[in-house]
Amino acid sequence: MEAEAKALLKELRAAQEEHECALAAANQVRNTLDHARAEYEEARAAEKASEDELAKAAESLARGLQNLEVDGDTRGLQAAAPPIVDSMVEYHANIGCYQCYLFLDRHKQLGKEEETFDVAKLHVHVEFPRVELAYKSQSGGERCKGDVEVVWWTEIERNVDVSLCSLEDKEDHWYLRLPIRPSDKQPLGGFSSFTQVSSTELQPDSYASVCCRGCNAQLLGGTCTRIEKVLPLPSANWMDMFDFWGAGIGAFEHIPRDDIQAQKRRVLIGESYVLLHASDFVAEATMVDREDAAVAPGDDAKEEREWVPLTCAACSERVGLSNVEQPDTIRLHKHLINARRHLKSATEEEENVFANYTIDSILSAKLLEMADADAIFLLPLSCNCNCLVGRR
Repeated sequence: MEAEAKALLKELRAAQEEHECALAAANQVRNTLDHARAEYEEARAAEKASEDELAKAAESLARGLQNLEVDGDTRGLQAAAPPIVDSMVEYHANIGCYQCYLFLDRHKQLGKEEETFDVAKLHVHVEFPRVELAYKSQSGGERCKGDVEVVWWTEIERNVDVSLCSLEDKEDHWYLRLPIRPSDKQPLGGFSSFTQVSSTELQPDSYASVCCRGCNAQLLGGTCTRIEKVLPLPSANWMDMFDFWGAGIGAFEHIPRDDIQAQKRRVLIGESYVLLHASDFVAEATMVDREDAAVAPGDDAKEEREWVPLTCAACSERVGLSNVEQPDTIRLHKHLINARRHLKSATEEEENVFANYTIDSILSAKLLEMADADAIFLLPLSCNCNCLVGRR
């Protein structure tokens, strides 16, 4: 009986050991299966990633081929020269030249490096009144004439000298100068236009003597003061373009917003006046009248606050204005002064550079300027007592 019990216990222990071995084998098989399943999932994920990468590569290749095809068709039209998005043309009668500012679109696309275009390839072609800026192209297009592509054009009122035209690259814009032919320049007789300054006025030796027109008292001149340079002030439509220049960026952001001040030994020529430095004047030749109103015909209240009358010390007649904030800046009106090449001249009227400037020519120029700048054509006329006497 005891022997049977020991045999059964031994069989039980053997069965338990077999069960444990079977359980360990099952766990090992399960682990192997889990490992195989993980390897399969990793392989499937890698395969899917490869498929996605291959699809993206195929799509990128197709897009690249399409871009190459488009670039090949438009290389001669678009890639050669940057497109001109806007332009401004200004005519300077005092120097006989059209100044053109061509604004470019040079933004980068798809991270590609921008090719630098050589402006030397461009040339000016004139078929009056049309002026074209063009270059030779290898491919045709709607704007092309043969193998020449026109990138910009405008119409002008005066013919230009093609041999003197010049083009400069200013990074964000092109600067084009179109000098007009001498035969197309208007005669500079009198004050026919408020943007015309005669060549004689731009010569430094024309200001050897500056006198009061009323009493001929010397205001500027002599051995101690000699004018070294004469420069023209901005053209008549300066104020029309000031808002554009001040609000824009790039091409004109370097232009100063402050008023132009006089400089020593220099004459700055305006339409109806000249700017001179106070140190160049004869000592005690002028007086400043701060009590009288300083506003000039056509000027506004802002200018009235900035300028005070300047009178001749000899005859007490007004000869110009003095700047309040910058007392060294003197404005002499051309119709109130005489400017000559010599201190003493037998033919004073012939020698006077400003002989053709009179009060009526200045007033006419101011009226034309107001009509052109502000579209004001109905002007009230009043006497000194501010009584309305009529309209013009």
